[in-house]
Amino acid sequence: MQINPEIGQLIQAARKAQNISQLELQDMSGVSASVIYKAEQGRGDLTLGSFIALCDALGIQVICKSPLGTEVRLHG
Repeated sequence: MQINPEIGQLIQAARKAQNISQLELQDMSGVSASVIYKAEQGRGDLTLGSFIALCDALGIQVICKSPLGTEVRLHG
């Protein structure tokens, strides 16, 4: 998926608020530091699995809602 700049900013803000370096986040999530850097800059592609892994490592909840009101929480 093409990373959205707002999502990249959210990931970066959560990482910095927790005083976690990109290399530490790499170890926590299994996502390479170069992918994390690109995601935070809103550049490049990010697999759904990598996105969820980053969010899980940072404590960000990913919730998908259907137009019918069904809600699914994604976890790595």
